Amino acid sequence: MNKVPEKAMILAAGFGKRLQPLTEAMPKPLMPIWNKPLLDHIIELLKSWGVKEIVINTHWMPEKISQHIAAGSYGVRIRISQEDEIRGTGGALESWKKYFASDPFWVINGDIAADLDCQPLIDAFYSQPRLIGSCWVTNKKGPRTVELDYSGRITCYRSSDPGIEGTYTFCGLQLLSPQIFDYIPFQKFSTIVDAYESAMYKNLFVKGVNIDASYWNDAGTLERYRKIHMETKRLANANKAGGKLYDITADRMSESRNGFLCVGQSTKTGSDFKGSSSIIFDGVVLDQSSSVKDCIIQGGHIAGKLDNLCCISGDHLNKAAVIKAAKALDWKISQSAFSFLGKRGSDRSFWRGLYLDKRAIFIQDGGKRRENQRYAGHTQLLQRAGIPTPELLYCSPDKSTLALEDFGNDSLQSRMTNDPSRAEKYYRAVIEKVACFHKDVTLLVKDENVELEPSFDKALYQWEHKLFEEHILKDRYGYDSMSEDIRAELNMVADALEKGSQTVVHRDLQSTNILYKSRKFAFIDFQGMRLGSPAYDIASLLYDPYVTIDSKLRCTLAAAYSQAVPEIPDVLPLFFKGAVQRLIQSLGAFGRLSGLGHKSFEKNIPSGLENLLEAADASDLDALGGLIEELITREQMRKG
Repeated sequence: MNKVPEKAMILAAGFGKRLQPLTEAMPKPLMPIWNKPLLDHIIELLKSWGVKEIVINTHWMPEKISQHIAAGSYGVRIRISQEDEIRGTGGALESWKKYFASDPFWVINGDIAADLDCQPLIDAFYSQPRLIGSCWVTNKKGPRTVELDYSGRITCYRSSDPGIEGTYTFCGLQLLSPQIFDYIPFQKFSTIVDAYESAMYKNLFVKGVNIDASYWNDAGTLERYRKIHMETKRLANANKAGGKLYDITADRMSESRNGFLCVGQSTKTGSDFKGSSSIIFDGVVLDQSSSVKDCIIQGGHIAGKLDNLCCISGDHLNKAAVIKAAKALDWKISQSAFSFLGKRGSDRSFWRGLYLDKRAIFIQDGGKRRENQRYAGHTQLLQRAGIPTPELLYCSPDKSTLALEDFGNDSLQSRMTNDPSRAEKYYRAVIEKVACFHKDVTLLVKDENVELEPSFDKALYQWEHKLFEEHILKDRYGYDSMSEDIRAELNMVADALEKGSQTVVHRDLQSTNILYKSRKFAFIDFQGMRLGSPAYDIASLLYDPYVTIDSKLRCTLAAAYSQAVPEIPDVLPLFFKGAVQRLIQSLGAFGRLSGLGHKSFEKNIPSGLENLLEAADASDLDALGGLIEELITREQMRKG
């Protein structure tokens, strides 16, 4: 009979960046699944297989894992292997070469939710000659980058055709021979795949094992973390693998098969509290009439309606400037909660803060862009001119940290997505204020001699052309350069805009930068405002790649703007040229941001190209129109 492995290593050193902000408060292996940490689920699983000794490698917040293990009672011997530098799967094992030298041993990722019988992996390990390991794989979910041969041996770990039939996902569990140490590179960082591939050159293999009656998911993202709760509840109700992870006593919606609400034992909620599809950690306080939907709440004392929110307690937020700003608002930090809204291309990071029924958006500037320092002053300027903006609640002395009124997530873009039939009503109201922006703010800037960013001129317009050339033509579509006839047409557009009327312009007037709170709306992201052609702003709004507007309605709305400011007579004649210039800039920015890893911007490129083709044709720019038709074809082929 094959010997049952008695030793294992749990890999628990990772940063868990995709789980921010939760991993600001705890390392990923301590994140609870139905109020029990992932790490405890894994230890219990290994123990049920006969494992008696476990090594846990740590790096991010190692003291929290050590304290958790010290406070527990597991019935197995557990050692902590703290890494001052991340060493990777291979490097983590290499440090324990002598410890694992005698018998086969398990290695398992510390961030997976798993339920399976280990016997198929043990049987596979001993089933063929020249095997140094067996790996748990699945063809049902995940990236599916692993390829197997006819006998089940892994032949490729980095498939060039991931997801096709016959590919598998590695589930983060493997049974290894001590022989693997002969192939782990002797260096600070290496992966176990490096060792596997080296072994393959010596005709040694790892067998992939797809176990039907099993459950696996990787808690690597916030969405998957929530999904694990829903899946394990469903599987428990069906008496299938994975159901063991579910705890009915933690589920406030235990009677429902269509939802869940995982609530910590020490969480306090009002008698009329409501919730669904959410995870509320121990220690959270939710006041009367609070409700949650699609939320993960790690800490705080909060009231009101919470939707699609992930937040941590202020005690765990490692952002001194944000904490200082919250204290300036008289918030109790231990009872406050903060949700990371992400970093933006303008070198700023955003946090949503919550304390009781109070809300604020905290913005931190990285200091690389001078225009960000103008946000506070511009807010006050615009409000003096009657232009709606979120209220400025706090500004640090160096202007690097701001707290603004939270207008929520309801933007012009989302309203158009939800109810496009009201487009004219939405846009007419916005255009009235844009007309005031161009007219009244310009007068105020001149009267008060307000310093703005450098005005739009030919050099700035050409910089936007270069952005398009570098990140769209060259990087995305493989062109060598922009042709001279297209460059000449774009320079003609720049000349026309520069010679036309000049007002203060928002510079980034798109649907995502217009937010609604009930019936009120406000402009945001105006720190880059400067003198320029008002046609650029109007075109930014009406030829926005984020929102589709009927061509006839675009012209109607542009005419409505022109009627509101008869003292600016050349906006309509320059409207389509303003659209060409703005769309060149937008597409260039989308290309640059997607190249930096912000792949969500890629989805706006097709609509931006379609809009640019329409604007180029309306401006009689034949060379540009021909180029954009080519790019649209290439974009379709990319998807094809």
